[in-house]
Amino acid sequence: MDEKKILEEIHHLQKIELEILKDVAEVCKKHNIQFFLGEGTLLGAIRHKGFIPWDDDVDLIMERSEYERFLEVAQDELGEGYQVQHPLTVDNYWSPFIKVRKLTGDLSFRQQHIAHLTDNNGPYIDIFPMEYVPEKESFKISKTAFLIRYYRGMLSYKLGIRTPAHLLGRLLKFVSNFYSVKAIHKGLQKNFTCFGKGEKEYMATFSSYHPLRCQICKSENYKETLWWDFEDTKMPVPAGYDEILTTIYGDYMTPPPEDKRVIKHHFYQPGH
Repeated sequence: MDEKKILEEIHHLQKIELEILKDVAEVCKKHNIQFFLGEGTLLGAIRHKGFIPWDDDVDLIMERSEYERFLEVAQDELGEGYQVQHPLTVDNYWSPFIKVRKLTGDLSFRQQHIAHLTDNNGPYIDIFPMEYVPEKESFKISKTAFLIRYYRGMLSYKLGIRTPAHLLGRLLKFVSNFYSVKAIHKGLQKNFTCFGKGEKEYMATFSSYHPLRCQICKSENYKETLWWDFEDTKMPVPAGYDEILTTIYGDYMTPPPEDKRVIKHHFYQPGH
């Protein structure tokens, strides 16, 4: 498939994801739940005033208490056209954070790597919880991040999402035989929340796929909200977006070389 065709398909997928984003934003507005654009979606808002042209997903972030409030109300509010996917709502769930998955309309985009686990594998957006932590670097922070990677690896291998390609992967797959999926999620939850409730100097997105050094920023960066142009609407971004994006991406306003502009999330279209 040529590059022009690929970008046309990504743009079509982005339109579907924008619809999901707007519906989620309406639920949050109704229940006064604070969320922000996060990671690549935040970068897209700041650098492109919309999606990064080659990005194929939407990332939102919520402080843990807001995240849990959203989980309580989202399914009822969004209705039968969506599935709020989370360890508490989906058996054999494959992810450590919420996915809001579209069940109606254009479902021509699918995810092959989870097709053996669910028929509900069409377009979605991700919602990551953020945890308050007391410092940016410490033994406990490093230990927590290590254990989260450990449990995530077990989850992926146990559910057949990944095939071990090295010794550590084979070891994690073996160890996963002694854990239920629920036990793995329990281990993840314990580590996500091990620093307790209450505001602290820093905030961490432990469920992110980025390295630990990219996951932790001063919590003051999230204290205020800016409403930023995103495609044909406005969405909330943290006022400290510059420090957040610099922590994750470094020089975030300079686009990567063309050979680094890759599609990440394994969508395919049956029959294409």
